[in-house]
Amino acid sequence: MATTKPHTRIIPWVLELLHRRLRPRTSVLEGVRIQICPHVFNPLVSGTTRFFIRHMIIPRGSRVLELGTGTGAIAAFAARYAKRVVATDINPYSVKCAKETIRLNRLESVVDVKQGNLFEPVQRQRFDLILFNPPYLTGKPRDLLAQAWYAGPQCKLIYRFLVEAPRNLTKKGRIQILFSSVAPLQEILHMIEQSNFQLEILATGRLLGFLETLYLFQLR
Repeated sequence: MATTKPHTRIIPWVLELLHRRLRPRTSVLEGVRIQICPHVFNPLVSGTTRFFIRHMIIPRGSRVLELGTGTGAIAAFAARYAKRVVATDINPYSVKCAKETIRLNRLESVVDVKQGNLFEPVQRQRFDLILFNPPYLTGKPRDLLAQAWYAGPQCKLIYRFLVEAPRNLTKKGRIQILFSSVAPLQEILHMIEQSNFQLEILATGRLLGFLETLYLFQLR
């Protein structure tokens, strides 16, 4: 697996630039109506959300948890197949935005949006599938929006996720999580191995031409 990556300092700068003058509006992503909001990661400026939606596998009738839901696009798409979806985000602007996306798609009876950090809003609940399109750049976020791409020093958020996830999975539960070649992949793969997860690559794809490769992993 290639881990060569471009200068990662450029990526957060570009993301901040693209979000600086963001205005509320509705749009469509992979057939799902989404609400675009200030202070919330816009899935239209990056191909990661589209890639995740196209390649994730949602068992019919399953109970699904999506972490870091942002606009709620992935949760709304998962609701086409799942029996129940819970979507969480630490960003209060994201929670409000995701609720509007769910309302636009008339999915209030299927999707429940909660505010909180990782698994805090769903303690003692178990799910057949956990979806996570996480921040994967190393560094400390300076505001709510930057939490969408910075996972803390040494990607501590990813480590915490891997430690806590088994408590919220059913016996045969799965995790589907996306990473990029601009992330510290060797360190992340080591974290996964140390967490005793078995890893399968569901899909790979190119983003920004030859500059970035995306990987959708399934863990069990």
